[in-house]
Amino acid sequence: MMRCHLLRGSNPIECDVGLDEALAAPDGLQLWVDIEDASPDELKLLRDRFHFHKLAVEDCSVPQRRSKYERYATHGFVVINALDRTTHEDPLDLVAVCVFIRPKLVVTVRPKAVRALEHVLQRLQEDPERGIGVTERLLHSIIDAVVDEFLPLLDEYEEELAELQARVGQAGTYVPDRLVTIRRELLVVRRIILPHIEVVRRLTDPDATEVSPEIRLYFRDVLDHAMIVQDTDALLLEVVNGALQLHSNVVNERLNEVMKFLTIVSTLMLPWTVISGIFGMNFDVIPIAHQQGGFYAALGLMIGCGGGLLLYFRWKGWIRLREVPKPHSH
Repeated sequence: MMRCHLLRGSNPIECDVGLDEALAAPDGLQLWVDIEDASPDELKLLRDRFHFHKLAVEDCSVPQRRSKYERYATHGFVVINALDRTTHEDPLDLVAVCVFIRPKLVVTVRPKAVRALEHVLQRLQEDPERGIGVTERLLHSIIDAVVDEFLPLLDEYEEELAELQARVGQAGTYVPDRLVTIRRELLVVRRIILPHIEVVRRLTDPDATEVSPEIRLYFRDVLDHAMIVQDTDALLLEVVNGALQLHSNVVNERLNEVMKFLTIVSTLMLPWTVISGIFGMNFDVIPIAHQQGGFYAALGLMIGCGGGLLLYFRWKGWIRLREVPKPHSH
C-alpha cells in the first residue's frame, strides 16, 4: 500500500495524494512516499520511476536485522530497525524501515505498520514546520521517533526489575527465570541500539551530503538519545546481574543454614550412637549393663553429652538463639 504526502513548508501537509499528482507538484513542494508491505510492482516503481539503486531496492524485499546507512550516486539509503509496539506478544519484535533520501523526496518502505512513523505523520500535521527541508528534517524525525520508542520499553523493564528485586529472598517466590529473560532481552536491545548509534553518527559526519551543517545539530540530539538508551540498557543489565547474584546469595545462605542444622543434629547424635553401641556389644560382662537403673544411667549419659555439646556450640557462637522482638510501648 502506497501513501503520498505533500509537505508545503510552513503550510499544512497534504496527505494521501495520488502519485502522479504528487510528482507533478511544483518544485517548491516536498514529497514523502510511504509504502507498507511493498508489492513487486511497487518495488519495480522504485527502480524504474524513482531510479533508486537496485541493491537498495532489493534490501527492501529482504528482512533486514541490522541498521545501516549507504550512500549511492543519486540518493542515500538508510535502514533503521523500529520496535513493533502494536502488539505485546514480543516486546522486541522488530520492523525494518528502509528510507530513500534525495533532495525534495523521502521514500519509506516497511513490511507492516510502524507506530513511530504514524507519530511522525501526526506531528507533521500538528506542526508543519517539521517538514521544512524534508530530506533532512523528515529523516531526523523518523530516526528520532524510532530511537525514542526504546525509552518507554526500558522504563517498563526498570519498573519490573524494582518489583523483582523487592521479591528476591521472599518465601514462596522464585524470580530467576524472569530475571534471565529480562537479561536476554536487554542484550537484544544493546545489539539493536549499537547499529542505530553507528547510523546516526555517520549522518552527523560532514561526508553525509544528505544532511546540511544546520541540521547535523538535530542528529547530534538523536545521537544523545541513542547513547541514553545504551547507557540505560547497560545500567539495567548491571541491576539484573546484581539481582541474580543476590538471589544466589540468599539461596546459598538458606542452604548453609540447612546444612548447619543437619550438621548439629548429626554431631549431637554421634555420642548417643557411641554410647548405645558400647552398651550393645556382645560381651558377658559390661559395667552397669545388668544392674538395676543401668538403662537410665546410659540415657542420662547420652543427655549429658548432648547438653554439653549444645553448651559448647553456644559458647563458640556456632548457634544463636533467635531474639524475640519486644512489643512497642505506647
